[in-house]
Amino acid sequence: MSKEMHKLKILLVGPCACGKTTVANFLSDATENLGGDYHPTQGVRILEFEVQSLNVNNKHVKAEIELWDCSGDHKFETCWPAFQRDTQGVVFVYNPIVADHARELELLYNYYVTQTDLTSKHSLVLAVSKSEKDGKPAAKLSSTFSRVMQVATNVEENGNRLRVEFNNFLVNVLGGLRDRNEQEELNIINTQPPSL
Repeated sequence: MSKEMHKLKILLVGPCACGKTTVANFLSDATENLGGDYHPTQGVRILEFEVQSLNVNNKHVKAEIELWDCSGDHKFETCWPAFQRDTQGVVFVYNPIVADHARELELLYNYYVTQTDLTSKHSLVLAVSKSEKDGKPAAKLSSTFSRVMQVATNVEENGNRLRVEFNNFLVNVLGGLRDRNEQEELNIINTQPPSL
């Protein structure tokens, strides 16, 4: 029995140097090793991979993921409309130790979620630290993120948890897409003129 296959475009957005590329490489099993040196993403990197078994409403489905690792540099802000087009989910990444990152996430959430037809169900926040011993969080997220799933993670120390939470996020996105499709079908049925 073959599994249903779904294609998803997921954005990975956040401030510069917060760990987006590390997360993207881990989730996609990319063999690219940046060797610890920081190399800012220029524009966007698109990684494609499959997630084999997601339980969506008691159905096991596969997802073909197109993960867009977007630069946090505002010089690429003119590219945001292209990044946003046909996006089904957004993963917000920040470093909780850097106070300015909370303000930056607010701006990104407003652009990629509030101004679109996406909702908090289509969003995930990853607080990425270099180590469990990094220090006290300085970035406090606003109430805008109160309904968004938030995960504190460190790829090297608890990468398995990151993968589980990302897969849970994909299940939420797929469930939201199914709900939206059902609503669109109902709207079409309800707007059909009565037959004579």
